[in-house]
Amino acid sequence: MLYLSGQNNDLQQFISDNDIQKITKASWKPMDELDINCPIMTEDELRCLIFGVYTVKLAASYTQEHMSSDGIYSIHGYVHNRSLLCLKFQSRHVSRKQYRSYIRFKEGSVDTWFCNCPVGARVVGTCAHVTSALWYLCFRRHQTDQLSDGPRNWAADISDAAKVSY
Repeated sequence: MLYLSGQNNDLQQFISDNDIQKITKASWKPMDELDINCPIMTEDELRCLIFGVYTVKLAASYTQEHMSSDGIYSIHGYVHNRSLLCLKFQSRHVSRKQYRSYIRFKEGSVDTWFCNCPVGARVVGTCAHVTSALWYLCFRRHQTDQLSDGPRNWAADISDAAKVSY
């Protein structure tokens, strides 16, 4: 980790050099329609790649926010040269801001990642956007059991004050 922390994000440079960030809207498709060869990973393998409890908590929030009630991850993406995945995420803080996350797969493994969010250029660990995408792509969509990952109905947790006895 110490060695990696001093390295530059080569994927960030590749994206900049090749103008990949200028992908047209016509190229974006729902994630489940993308032809990408990503590995199947366990949650433990993902945790080793991600390096951060806080990032995992943020990713869970992003995943729930982008998951429909029928379990479809409603993120759109684009595949460049069959190994580089580009995804669009809505900012949690600014409604008109979107971040683009890039994940490169190589020989059945996650090779490198980059996101244009404020912390997305790190090479040790991932930002919440990349974590959310990896959790869905490499783990969740391969599960057969029903996980409660759809949007949460927060109204179910609220009690009517008129019905509460003191």
